[in-house]
Amino acid sequence: MSCPISTAGGAVVDNIDFTANWTPKLGEQLGLTRKEYRVKRRQYNWRLRKEEGGLTTLYLHHDDNGGQRHDDKNYVDYYLPTSTGYYNLSCPFEWYKYSCAHMQENEFDERVTAASLQYYQTHFAEIKRVFDSVFNDNNQQMGTEQQLPQQNSKRIFMTGDSLLRQLFISLACNAFSLYDDAVIERAEVQWRNEWPCFGLSNCIEGGQHSGFDAASVLFTNGLEFHYVPHRGFAYNDASKGEPEVLTRMAEQIDRLGKIGFGTKTAFRPSGPMDVLVYNVGAHFTLSESQRHLGYFVREITTPLMKKDKLGQRRPKLIYVTTPTQHFNTHDGQYKRKRMDDESSKCVAQVPYNPRARIEKRVLKPGVNIDVLLDYDDLELGNLHVHKGDCTHYCMPGAPDLIAARLLFEISS
Repeated sequence: MSCPISTAGGAVVDNIDFTANWTPKLGEQLGLTRKEYRVKRRQYNWRLRKEEGGLTTLYLHHDDNGGQRHDDKNYVDYYLPTSTGYYNLSCPFEWYKYSCAHMQENEFDERVTAASLQYYQTHFAEIKRVFDSVFNDNNQQMGTEQQLPQQNSKRIFMTGDSLLRQLFISLACNAFSLYDDAVIERAEVQWRNEWPCFGLSNCIEGGQHSGFDAASVLFTNGLEFHYVPHRGFAYNDASKGEPEVLTRMAEQIDRLGKIGFGTKTAFRPSGPMDVLVYNVGAHFTLSESQRHLGYFVREITTPLMKKDKLGQRRPKLIYVTTPTQHFNTHDGQYKRKRMDDESSKCVAQVPYNPRARIEKRVLKPGVNIDVLLDYDDLELGNLHVHKGDCTHYCMPGAPDLIAARLLFEISS
């Protein structure tokens, strides 16, 4: 079986079955580097298995006592039906650094990948039910008591750090994988030509699956998502981004009485904002985060919610709590300039999330925010990327359930 692919130069190459190993000559013919060819082959094999109704198998080296044993009877097969979403860079919106399947090098990595896949599968019925209600016209999988109203065009602005960007990726990837690209009318992802690797395995240094700042996707049902970092673009492109999204929106409220998308979205929104999704993120100290939350309430949500009494239009305001960090510290938080190999390990659970605790103390649904969406993830430490990252979760995994619940709130 073969399929057409787009090369790095944009040309479409037909009749590629990806059975051959990459060579410099083949790479020159296709215009693909070794890494690009490897990703394309993985995507091709995934789609082939999906068309043939096959299964993807993950072999996990397992031992009841937590040790490493090497006899075959201790290998446990984890089957991921190919109909259940995305996996291992099968989605064009995925980042390699969140795909634990792509980065895995050893048995521990396989165990992390398997745990995340199990979590995804466990909650997949709920995830698919929500996505079906939004993207499947028949709504056959929804009970009448859970059906959402007929979808209208909605323009959603998501602004935060990489943790909220994971939710954007999840929304796009679940829709893409469940219903193919037929549900996507337009998508623009500002993939970087260069993105730092930080020593991660199987790094993709630039282009698709590496890293992006802003991204936008328009679905055929009228839903339109735009993600922009709230504190500028990362690394050497920082000046190209919007350094203070909240400050700009506060100025818009003062001048115009409303907020807009700004000028840094991947493509121009089709109209005014219907939903604002915001998260402060994990890059600030706890005291800094509390100050940003206070500014968000004082300058953004409070004046906007006053419009309700005047019968004036405003966007729906949704805040997603900052996911729990599970570093091996007293509260799970990353401690700047104080981390060593031991404290950089991820623990399975922590007693509380200090960032979410502050957010839930400041933000009150119905008072200064419309929806406060809680990750509720104190016991999900094993689902992180690991490799020194106990902040981001593997994908697919924990972000997908929250993304589905976010989609429900956006659509209801």
